[in-house]
This record gives sequence, C-alpha cells and structure tokens, in this order.
Amino acid sequence: MSTLILLCGLPGSGKTTCARRLEAQGAVRLASDDWMVPLFGQHMERAVFDARLAVVRELQWAVAAQILRAGLDVVLDEGFWRRAERDGVRAQASALGVEVRLLYFDVPLPELRQRLQRRNAALAPGTFEIDDAALDLFLTRFEPPGADEGAVTVAGTAVPVPEN
Repeated sequence: MSTLILLCGLPGSGKTTCARRLEAQGAVRLASDDWMVPLFGQHMERAVFDARLAVVRELQWAVAAQILRAGLDVVLDEGFWRRAERDGVRAQASALGVEVRLLYFDVPLPELRQRLQRRNAALAPGTFEIDDAALDLFLTRFEPPGADEGAVTVAGTAVPVPEN
C-alpha cells in the first residue's frame, strides 16, 4: 500500500530537508513552491496568492492521486497550517485507500527566525523570501496538530525519516 506523507510546520522548520530525504528513498515529492515561484514570481497580493495556490494544490493533488494509485509513496512538501486542510487531504487519501502519515515540525521561534535569515541570504531558485513580518503573520494562521491527529512531532533540529 502506498503512503501519503504530510508535513506540517512553519517555514524554516525543516520540512523540505525531510521531504528531500524521503524523495531520495523513493517517495515522490510535490511542493507548491516549486510551481508557484516559477509560474507567478515572488510577490503578489495576498488574495491573488491564495487563489493561485488553491489552483496549484488542486493540480498537485490530481498528480499525487495518480502516483499513489500507481503504488508509490508521495510526500506533500507543504505547511498544512490548518486542521481543515489536513482533514481534507486525509479524507481524499482515505478515499484512495492509502495510509497517511503526518509529521509535525516543531521548532522554537528564535531558531525559525535564524534559519529564515540564513535561507533568505542565500535564496535558492523557486523559494519564497520570508521576512520576520511574514513569519509573524503566519504564526497567527498556524494551527498545530491536535493530539487526535496522530502526528509524529519533530522537535528542534531533528529531521526523522520514517521507515517505509
């Protein structure tokens, strides 16, 4: 049975590092940032960003579903900030009959800020720049997983790679 791996955490928490390790082990990594920046650029109004992101995520889910049906694991390199987002994707995965794993990247705020400063200083192509003001806004929108979600918590700088 294939597995869908959801990564939950704020920018700079280690999600992409983990996703790339999972990819090296054979999972297919899908990340909206890999599509958003090349298609639409770095900066846009929030409403425009949200509308474009919704389209990209819908397309990526269609791709993910095909891959999962083919028997391969998929890691969605997203933040999954809201419970409703996580519940929606879990329901879609359940309809496909695939297992879902949720990894929660829990990094202290001062460390997140340091990581983002380093990342912004050497911004890789296809990566959004995230300053302190953006991170502060994101913090107001973030909903950590509840105890009933079965998340594996990643604390500090550890980046576990689940066994297949």
